[in-house]
Amino acid sequence: MPLPAINRLPLRKERDRLTREGKSFHTRYFTFVTAPTPLLQGQALKGTNLQGLALKESSAIHPVPRFSILLSKKIARLAVDRNHIKRVASALLAELLPQFPPADYLVIPKRSVLDTPHPNLLSDLKSLLPKLE
Repeated sequence: MPLPAINRLPLRKERDRLTREGKSFHTRYFTFVTAPTPLLQGQALKGTNLQGLALKESSAIHPVPRFSILLSKKIARLAVDRNHIKRVASALLAELLPQFPPADYLVIPKRSVLDTPHPNLLSDLKSLLPKLE
């Protein structure tokens, strides 16, 4: 199951900000770089259409977790393998989405994701959640 559009982060616009301001967390299968959503810091989102912000009935803006998955050819040379890793990571994030605190996340999967069963990947991500809060 892919991530909902509201939880996707545009990589080209946000990668520099995340690497500059973010904190890194490492697990056996993933590296997470996380930074607060700009509206949480009281900044205006320039040039965006409030992507990743949910509007409720009270018309108040509530930030949600936003993710971007980064893979290079160094991780997996074949596009088929890179796409498979992205699909697996996206499905795992969608499964645990309600448990993530609102922030922007850059997810960098490691090559071992290709050969690892789903329950192991899921437990790896669950062990990361307390560190992110």
